Amino acid sequence: MKALLINPAIYDFAAYDLWMKPLGFLSAARLLLQNGWKVDYFDFLDRHYPGMTTRSNQFGCGKFLQEEVTKPVCYQGIPRRYRRFGLPAEVFRLFLKGLARPDLILITSGMTYWYPGVKEAI
Repeated sequence: MKALLINPAIYDFAAYDLWMKPLGFLSAARLLLQNGWKVDYFDFLDRHYPGMTTRSNQFGCGKFLQEEVTKPVCYQGIPRRYRRFGLPAEVFRLFLKGLARPDLILITSGMTYWYPGVKEAI
């Protein structure tokens, strides 16, 4: 059995990697592996993805890759820039091309209002 686990991009006004890892999600991946599953994992928030690295401070924290995007209508009155944080969608598409079709796909989200990243991954 094959599983694909995805930690999607974040759409928000700000995001910074302070050891931000989806522990519960990674624990689920470990359980799958322990039960004989082949697990592929894609983390849009991987700041050390080959060819896409960003600088880290002495503690390993740092900024995510980011791009400014159009604010949703409900945020139009907020005088701040709205961004998509994470690896480009094209990197994800290339990753998927190298995979066999999974039997199970799991997607996580750190915050409910980060749903645009989940929707994008789907």
